[in-house]
Amino acid sequence: MLPDARALKYAVLHLQAATEVFLKARLQRDHWTLVFKNPATATRTAFDSGKIESNCTTEEAFTRLTRITGLALPDKALDAVKELAKVRNALQHYGLTAQANAVEKRAADVLNFLLPFVTDHLLPGLGNEQRADAERTLVLVRGRVHRIEPPPT
Repeated sequence: MLPDARALKYAVLHLQAATEVFLKARLQRDHWTLVFKNPATATRTAFDSGKIESNCTTEEAFTRLTRITGLALPDKALDAVKELAKVRNALQHYGLTAQANAVEKRAADVLNFLLPFVTDHLLPGLGNEQRADAERTLVLVRGRVHRIEPPPT
């Protein structure tokens, strides 16, 4: 059963936002300046006050994680994140213009990257209570990802 266009739109918008937050959370673990568009001009005052007016893009965050922090993230994952960003932009500005099952496939590709990313790179830095909450949520998400239908071939 296909979701309605509105539900799919907001699922993609929220997934794209979550992807950005997760990538930047991992960058911050290495150093808070890495979330700025230009880390050389970062100030702690701007960071602490939330006045980061021009922070790095999702694609830039991904690149910094591989080049600066040394994480071995697959190119396939970056491609999936880029494609989801394109879908998100189209949904935001034009509504659903692609087949719903193709949009779902893009979302599934990103989720298949994010689930192990969160497990491997974010959970280890959490306290016991936060980690337990996150693990419960991950169980729910993993249980539902397989329900996303691939596009017909």
